[in-house]
Amino acid sequence: MTAPEIFGVLSASQGAEILNWLANHDRAAYRNCASMLATRRKLRPVFVERKPRDEKNQWMQDALVRPANADLALEILQVWTLGNNLAMVAEFLDALAISHDGKGLIDQIPSEPPAERVKSAVEALLAHHGVFQVFVYLHLFVGMDEDGWLTLKDLLATHPSLAPVTLAKAA
Repeated sequence: MTAPEIFGVLSASQGAEILNWLANHDRAAYRNCASMLATRRKLRPVFVERKPRDEKNQWMQDALVRPANADLALEILQVWTLGNNLAMVAEFLDALAISHDGKGLIDQIPSEPPAERVKSAVEALLAHHGVFQVFVYLHLFVGMDEDGWLTLKDLLATHPSLAPVTLAKAA
């Protein structure tokens, strides 16, 4: 699932959670994103800047669903995941014995660990973290490698807790 597709299945409240986090923790990035989205729509940035936050967030989420804005959608999701969900990222990487810098960054994605280890790591994330956060992170993770991890791809496609329908209910 691409970053625009992820934004497309998020509820308005989940999208707002991500965008509000960005606005509260990196105001410049939030403003730049809103400005770039406006410019790409051939609108003056002030058109978006003057909107109330809730309305602006909804407008931005609607814009981030478009494939033309995939770069911004991906950047926002990555910043939010590593900034707001670092413990979850580290927990997943540690469970899979993947070395990282302590901030969730890895040099390169290794080959897929044994299927049972991947399943166990996913279940542990779901037990300790919100479905919505796990959903976003795992889709971003699997999207980093074109070949991907088959077990993780299969889990994302078949696990009842990770289905987009379940995500909407988690809102």
